[in-house]
Parts: sequence; structure tokens; C-alpha cells
Amino acid sequence: MDRYFTVMVVPEREKGVKSFRIPRLAFHALVFLFVLGIFVLGILSYDYWKILRQVHQNKHLTLENRQLKEQIQLFQMKINTLTEDIERIETFEKKLRVISGFEKVDLTRPAIRPNSNSEVMEDHSHEHEVKEDNSQTFFQEKGTIRDKLKEGQNSEKFVELKNLYEQKIATNFGLQTGYAFTKEWSDLTKQSFSLAENFADFDYKFNLLKDYVKDLEVNIHDLDQYLLDRESFMRSTPTLLPTKGWITSYYGPRISPTSNRLKMHEGLDIGAPIGTPILASADGRITFSGKKAGFGYFVQIDHGYGLESVYAHNSQVIAKKGQLIKRGQIIAKVGNTGHSTGPHLHYEIRVNGTPVDPFYYILD
Repeated sequence: MDRYFTVMVVPEREKGVKSFRIPRLAFHALVFLFVLGIFVLGILSYDYWKILRQVHQNKHLTLENRQLKEQIQLFQMKINTLTEDIERIETFEKKLRVISGFEKVDLTRPAIRPNSNSEVMEDHSHEHEVKEDNSQTFFQEKGTIRDKLKEGQNSEKFVELKNLYEQKIATNFGLQTGYAFTKEWSDLTKQSFSLAENFADFDYKFNLLKDYVKDLEVNIHDLDQYLLDRESFMRSTPTLLPTKGWITSYYGPRISPTSNRLKMHEGLDIGAPIGTPILASADGRITFSGKKAGFGYFVQIDHGYGLESVYAHNSQVIAKKGQLIKRGQIIAKVGNTGHSTGPHLHYEIRVNGTPVDPFYYILD
């Protein structure tokens, strides 16, 4: 057997043939290395193609994750808006319960905490000194829908939902067990598993809102049944804000502008231009119409059922004493008479002669 291979090189134009002798073993080694190189190159090319494909998939998944996060944020905004709507309905329902007598509460307790920076428009002689009260108001009590939503991430139900979504994501990644550690290995898995908390938060809030709305529906149905036979009472209930303007001072303790002491303000001050119409907040009979010390031009309406409403500091009174009044009828015009520092309406509601917070009654 030949021990060498001869390789001959024949030039095209030049004379002379060049030949090389390659040992047989070296030739076989070169052939082997060439085949091996082709094989390795094929493997590397396949791996490179897979990497490019994975990079493309990762980019797609990253974009998908970003879109999902944006969609979840949009859903969260919608849930926040829905929560605000439910809160308004809940406040409306609470007010109906109070003014209809379905639920008994202390009406002399402020419904809304007065703003310490609000402008004081007058100082009435009938106000009495009080101690500052920092307790929660009627509409700030715990147990509202917003309070329940805030407790979400500390609840067992939220943790259960989060674990469930993490298991689903782990299954999609092929991580059946031990994903508590492997989920931190890459940015993509971190991003994907971070969505579990967002999904759980949305799911928890949605279920909570759904259950809360069901309970609210039951409460409103009970109230509706209670009000069916109380139409006359509702017509005589002062649920209307008497004039268009802005509330400058709420019912409750405040610093008196004259004595500089903490005193009880027994109504609402509604700032408005002089001459703005003042409407009767409910059906009733005029029991006083004219000037009154400290109040200026003053109107008082007896609505029956122990309810009275008071309108003070008017520039003009239109309704006459003894006149029957319908809800929404013009009875006076906003002014700046009596102990007043600016044009406004001082509005009170009294139950059996005791001033209460008008906000318990105002529905519009």
C-alpha cells in the first residue's frame, strides 16, 4: 500500500509541473478535520439561527409584556373611575337612608370635615363655643369601598390569586417546579412574573367591586321598598342646594372671625354674586320673611315632619309669610346683609328646632 499521496499542480501558461507528496496519514487527518469543521460549522449555524429566533421571540414577548402592562394600567384607571362612581352612589344611598329616617344617625355631627382654610363670611350671635372634634365624619367612616381596596395586597385572597397567576406563567415557560428561583434568572422571566401581581391586583379589585355593587343593589332595593309609601315626606325633605355658587364654609366647629374662638357654625355658607336666585329646598310654608338681627334679610320655611330650613343675608326676600312654597320656587336673592363679610347665602336645616348638617340632606 502506498504510504504517500502525490498532488500535482499544472500551471496554465508556465512550463513545469509542481508536485507535492503528502503522507497518507496526514491526508486522512486533513479530510477528517475538514468534515469535522463542516459538522461543527453546521451546528454553530443552527445554534446561531436558534439564538436569532429566540431574540426575535424575546423582543416580541417584551413588546407584548409592555402592551399588557399598559392595558392593565388602563384597566386600573377604569377601576379607579368606577370606584369613584360607586362611592358617589354609596354617598347618595347613605343620604337617602338618613333623610328618609331609614337609618338613624346623629345629624348634629358634621357630615364633612370643614376646611380650616375656608373663608368665614359671617359670625352669628347664636353660635356657641365648642371643643375641637377630630373624630371621623359620617362619610369618612371605615368600611367604604376605597378602604377595602387599600387592604387588597395584605389579604389572603390577593396572595392566593397572585400565586395562581405565577403558576400559570411558570407553566407557559415550562417551569413546573422551582420557579421561585428560576424566575429571577433573566429579564424576560422577571418581566413576565411581575405581571402576576398586576393580574392578581386587577382580578381582586374587580371581584371586590362586583360583590360590593351586589350588596349596594340590595341596600338600595330595601330603601326603595321603604320609600314607596313616603312620597309626601320626600317632597317635604330639603334635598336641594338652594342657590348656584361655591361653598365657602361648612357646618361644624370653626374659628369665629370676631371673637377668634372656636365656635359651632350651624349651616352652610354658599358664596354667590348679589342677586343670584335662592330656591326653596323643599315644599313647605313660609314662617318668617323679613329682617332679623345678625341675619339681615331672612327667610324661614316649615316643611313639616319637624323639618325647617333657613336662608339668611339675602339682598331681597320674595316669598311672604304664610305662603305655601314648592321645591325649586324662588323665595329670595343672595345678598350681603346682616353680620356678613361678603355676598353669600347662609343656609341651615333644623330638625325639631336643632340645627343639623345640611349635607346629610343635599342630593343634587
